[in-house]
Amino acid sequence: MVCITPILNRHITSNLTYLSAWAYYNPKPYSCFWFPHQPYNSMARLDPFLTVNSRSPIARLISSSHDADNLYGLLVRLSFNDNEPPSLATRHAISALSYQHLSMERTAIMHRTSAIRALQNAIGYLEPSQIIQTTAASMLLSVAEILNYEASIPSWYIFFCGTKNLLRQATQKGGTCTEDGALIMDWIFYHDAMYMFSVRHWGHKRGHQKKISRWKTMMSKATSASESHVVVPTIGCSLELLNLLCEVVHAILDREDPSYHSQAHLKRIRALEIRLRGLEQCPDGVSGIEPEEKAHRSNIAELFRLATLTYLYRVAKGESRESIDANTIIERAFALLRNVKNCERPWSLFIIALEARTEHHRAIVLEILKESLRMQPVGMIALTKRMIHDAWVQQDLHDEEIDPLTLYGLIISRSRVPPCFA
Repeated sequence: MVCITPILNRHITSNLTYLSAWAYYNPKPYSCFWFPHQPYNSMARLDPFLTVNSRSPIARLISSSHDADNLYGLLVRLSFNDNEPPSLATRHAISALSYQHLSMERTAIMHRTSAIRALQNAIGYLEPSQIIQTTAASMLLSVAEILNYEASIPSWYIFFCGTKNLLRQATQKGGTCTEDGALIMDWIFYHDAMYMFSVRHWGHKRGHQKKISRWKTMMSKATSASESHVVVPTIGCSLELLNLLCEVVHAILDREDPSYHSQAHLKRIRALEIRLRGLEQCPDGVSGIEPEEKAHRSNIAELFRLATLTYLYRVAKGESRESIDANTIIERAFALLRNVKNCERPWSLFIIALEARTEHHRAIVLEILKESLRMQPVGMIALTKRMIHDAWVQQDLHDEEIDPLTLYGLIISRSRVPPCFA
């Protein structure tokens, strides 16, 4: 049995101001508002933009991937499986995210509350397929909290802790062995890695929030499997590379830590460096992809690897920007940026952009940001642009180079919640 009922109860208790929004709605009209009185094919109720946009903006919110529609389509299907609590939880969670995106906060609160109640009713001895549905609903609520970073109470971690608990049970029961289960699992793993990075550098974390960065990550495939080197469209790189990023985050020590200069720590960093340098990522092998898109995916995956190496050298290892190893990787990253029109992966762009020291390098980043925002006006790109500009201002105000570990903490801590670069 999954033990997240206390977590959900705690969220509702801490969110009484949200629940009071129900008073603004007459119960009778509201009973006609949701799906029991709507045709099952009335998708406008699920995503108000779905009927007017060929590509739903909600898909862009849940994933920055060019294949986000595949994930979103799966979530929609899961929400329509039946009218049992797991389906209702997913359905209401998607709708909450939709109305939040439309700045209809009161309506979003209603659906968020309904999703939480459905989750409470769903938790128990669930079938594997139902666990995946419930896990997806919990993850959607976590995404909504993160994206509501200007106004949200800091409860994103409650939903994400619940998501991880549910995913653990799904793994034990074999619910992630299916293709749909693997897609959901990889989506959560990607967010897990991004949260881990942000929480490491976010200065407002409390004890229970620190636990997230220490939890074991779960992937749909073992790192020893050959498939772990294949680029996963949902995450933009291979599972092996994303797992290596998690290991790099775990390996970062504060500069004053007694173990920072220890042989054991240096050996650990060196081992990660060797693995990252030797890592080869294979195309996903999906047929029907245009050559231009195939090349773009390959470039983005390689940019992710170069960004991870940059992060290792500059933050974990503490090397100077001018060191041979760091400078070589950074210059290769900027050369690669010149060959891509846009970058839908905020994390890679953030890491590389903070190494822009010349006006030429910054011009490259600004052009990529401009095109990326045009392609993806919703999601984390806009926040990433703001954070990059903040970092550049800090760098310009200092005559000497700022330690990247200090700079990351300064910029990321300006957000009320840890920014998710997913």
